[in-house]
Amino acid sequence: MRRIEEGQAYALDCFTKGCNCAESVLRGTCHAQYLDIPDACLRMATPFGGGIGRSEDVCGALTGGVMAIGACLGRTSPDGDKRRSYDAANRFFKDFVQTLGSSRCGILNKGDFGSPEHRARCGGFAQEATRLAILAIRNDTA
Repeated sequence: MRRIEEGQAYALDCFTKGCNCAESVLRGTCHAQYLDIPDACLRMATPFGGGIGRSEDVCGALTGGVMAIGACLGRTSPDGDKRRSYDAANRFFKDFVQTLGSSRCGILNKGDFGSPEHRARCGGFAQEATRLAILAIRNDTA
């Protein structure tokens, strides 16, 4: 496994190069876990940006982290164990809200997609969500 900071740096690099928050967190978290992501899965993250298609609802950084948790800990058949992924996603969600103050894009982003401040804010959210997702996957303390 790579260091958490490497996952965060990768997520920020992805965001800086034009990936949205969900794509960046998914990529950064999986990078830290040495998990290759198929193109179809990368594409699945795209519409979650901006709180799901810029609806400003559930933060894309949050959904990207949940997707990464699923990629790392999810099951591949109905009879597989889902508890590990549920537990990690629950912890990630709670830590995300406690650390950042909300799960809602509109509250976190302040409805401001066009400004340079938005890019800085959301890049920070992507880094922090990546850190929290990695901790949840590794079952470490925040």
